[in-house]
Amino acid sequence: MKKNIISFLTLSILVLCTSCSVTEQAEEFSDLNFVQWGEGNRIQYFNLESLENNSELVVVGTFIEDSTQDVKYKNMDFFGKEVLFSVQSFNEIEITKVFKGDVNVGDTLTICQNYAVVEDRFVTESALTPMMKGDTWIFFLEPSHIGEYYYYVCDSDGRYPVKDFTYTRIALTENEDLGVYDAKDFKEEIYNEILEKYDLS
Repeated sequence: MKKNIISFLTLSILVLCTSCSVTEQAEEFSDLNFVQWGEGNRIQYFNLESLENNSELVVVGTFIEDSTQDVKYKNMDFFGKEVLFSVQSFNEIEITKVFKGDVNVGDTLTICQNYAVVEDRFVTESALTPMMKGDTWIFFLEPSHIGEYYYYVCDSDGRYPVKDFTYTRIALTENEDLGVYDAKDFKEEIYNEILEKYDLS
């Protein structure tokens, strides 16, 4: 497991902005500076069975709406001002297949991912790329503690591509078809098990 720590200097230079919505349909993020906060310590899964056992939902779904985002700031005496504290984006998907869980084809649900656009920066705490409108993935999900949306199980362990789908190219990565910034974060062994077990066509 890895633990990356962002410097307070990077946090302090981010400019205060209010929560807003962002359209990802045509946005390739090419005009933004990329700021990856890194991930804290987390459980990682190395086989499909353990990933399934810790998922409330296993579904295929398509991202159908514009993202909305929530950007939070916290007053820090050290800097004498508010600095960026939390970034979240909320993405609505429509379910097209259900492999586990009490949901139906055609249902919609909201997935939370830890990234946001802040002024001229794309800020993320996730190894996963942002979802682009129209893209379809298989999701392994757990509910949030407030029950209004879902998280990926262990971030990049919880979302994988479907077969024969061309994903929207974005400027942040060369691994659009894997859905991660860095190919090392893609669990190929689990994905091979997924392809063997589930019909993703």
